[in-house]
Amino acid sequence: MSGAGAPKLEIDASDLQVAIVVTSWHTQITDGLLAGAERALKAAGNTEYEIWRVPGAFELPLAAQRAAAAGADAIVALGVVIQGDTPHFDLFCASATDGLTRSQLDKI
Repeated sequence: MSGAGAPKLEIDASDLQVAIVVTSWHTQITDGLLAGAERALKAAGNTEYEIWRVPGAFELPLAAQRAAAAGADAIVALGVVIQGDTPHFDLFCASATDGLTRSQLDKI
């Protein structure tokens, strides 16, 4: 993707209760994703966010639901699944994506 035509978004998150749900697998990657999310939140005026650690991508949807039930206005879900020679990649990615989508729809 070139990024050409992408909208320039300015978000004010100063009054939002935000939860960042992040997996514990592949911390060399997820720690970088978490640092980027924290920078973006701070740039949007939010310094009072919560970080929720979960074992892996499969647990992201449940943690997102729990964060929503605890009052989070916005939830950032971060995880890494590395494709190998087994079907785990497809299964875990599909489950995490479907579960996070359901969490969004259930919140409405």
